[in-house]
Amino acid sequence: MNIKRIIFWIVFLAVLGLIAWGLIVALNKPLHNQLRLGTPSEVKTIDNARGPITAPVTIIEYSDFQCPACAMYYTLVEQLIASSPNIRVVYRNFPLYPLPHPNSMIAAQAAESAAKQGKFWEMHDMLFSKQSAWSDLPKEKALDMFKSYATTIGLNIVQYSADFDSPTVKAKIDADRTEGETLGINSTPTFFINGKAIVNPQGYDAFKKIIDEATR
Repeated sequence: MNIKRIIFWIVFLAVLGLIAWGLIVALNKPLHNQLRLGTPSEVKTIDNARGPITAPVTIIEYSDFQCPACAMYYTLVEQLIASSPNIRVVYRNFPLYPLPHPNSMIAAQAAESAAKQGKFWEMHDMLFSKQSAWSDLPKEKALDMFKSYATTIGLNIVQYSADFDSPTVKAKIDADRTEGETLGINSTPTFFINGKAIVNPQGYDAFKKIIDEATR
């Protein structure tokens, strides 16, 4: 092997090593460092929020009703609320529409229409708990299913139907998503604990630990 070929392979392996090292470092950085996420706006009266206003911990979630990962984290957040009632949870819409979730926008419209009658969280729970039933349906059938959910939770269907396509409902969803994009969000769910982005915890215990640390 001549000297030029030796030098080539030394340089090639060195570059390959630097690339591998860079990937390792990147993968081990916290999520908010990787994405350089901003700080979400303060909780507003138009936000869908539950829990005491004076709670020491506020969880702001940017989420998509058709997202399978969001449905999984829905169960974790419900567990947190049950075990740690002194937290505030805020849901903001970040539908990944039209792809990969073509029904995510109409699901958000269903939830925000329910909010107009004070039943956002009831519709929120229906959409996530029954996600597998409507997620892959054609749009018209999904709309019919959402209307059946509206009936189940006791909404006035005439008002629900009027609110569904109203500029107010669509503006609320667009405002949530626009803010999320401004923050640098590009996947769901994305959680902020007291204004700071967190790496999505792997399981209830990990999530509970983050909450407990935020109260100290």
